[in-house]
Amino acid sequence: MLTLLIAIDGSRYSDRALDYAVARAASTRDGARVHLLNVQMPLTGVNVKLFISKESQQAHYREEGMAVLAGPRQRLAEAGIEHDFHIGVGDPGQVIVDYAGSKGCNEVVMGTHGRGFLGGVVLGSVAQRVVQLASMPVVLVK
Repeated sequence: MLTLLIAIDGSRYSDRALDYAVARAASTRDGARVHLLNVQMPLTGVNVKLFISKESQQAHYREEGMAVLAGPRQRLAEAGIEHDFHIGVGDPGQVIVDYAGSKGCNEVVMGTHGRGFLGGVVLGSVAQRVVQLASMPVVLVK
């Protein structure tokens, strides 16, 4: 069975990655299992830990992540594709790679802004980090 991890950030680029993964899953004879992952950046600042409880922070991450994952979850359900979802917190590239490894994913599918070499060097890129760290194939959808 094909196991895909789709990184979802709510952008049109991750929507395109979802389109690709739905088509890929539909074309697989042995079936597919899809894991949706949204990664939230940690709340930072000196006062965060002083004034916002850990439970409130976790609730915030879950609320934000669920909002981003709602559309993709519905799309997969309508397509009849079995899936799980997860909301991670931390460095997006590392969280994506760690989660894909822990779930035994065959591929990571993610959208990319396609800014090119100079944009990637200047701005950094989650996609570049995932490609660098992953031991499984990474499909970048532009």
